Amino acid sequence: MRLCVTICRRYGLHAHDIFGHWDFRTTQCPGAAFYRQFPTLRRQVFRALGTSLGDVPARRWPDLWRFVNSPSVRVAQYLLAHHGYPVEPTGVFDAATVAAVQDWQARNALPVDVDATLNAGTWETLAPELDQHSAGLPVTAVQYLLNFKGYADVAVTGGYDHATRRAVRDLQALHGLPRNGKVGTGTWCAIVGGVVRQSFTRR
Repeated sequence: MRLCVTICRRYGLHAHDIFGHWDFRTTQCPGAAFYRQFPTLRRQVFRALGTSLGDVPARRWPDLWRFVNSPSVRVAQYLLAHHGYPVEPTGVFDAATVAAVQDWQARNALPVDVDATLNAGTWETLAPELDQHSAGLPVTAVQYLLNFKGYADVAVTGGYDHATRRAVRDLQALHGLPRNGKVGTGTWCAIVGGVVRQSFTRR
């Protein structure tokens, strides 16, 4: 925690700027056990820095762009495919993904980014709300990333089953979100590695 505080002070960063390596690269780092501690770590850094809650964005999504390959890129590809784009969910931010992201941004009146960055506006228009009645590629995306990040009992089936709902509720509890088992905007943000303001209100 002290190292994170020192780095944040030195470089003008905030607790909501702390991410895991695997949020941006295809790697097993930092591991499921340590990753579960990130919400607590961020809260400790937040308090040590004396940050005001009003200075924390409602949601801090991981900005992913072309040439960045990660599990969260694969989630975006599942979502793009769900919306009809001919992309293959591989986790590799390839030319087809770049074209799809830029087209999605244009169609949703978002600034078209030259690097096809998956920024907050892109994520929040791309990700649909899910509940126990949902099925298909968006559910597959959730299950894939939950399984990758340590929820071993979650099978990638595309059906919103009991194990998926239980894992979603556990993740919501970690991030201070309502434990309703629904995947809304805030829960999507937490699933793909982002940070939600509610996380800093927990004790």
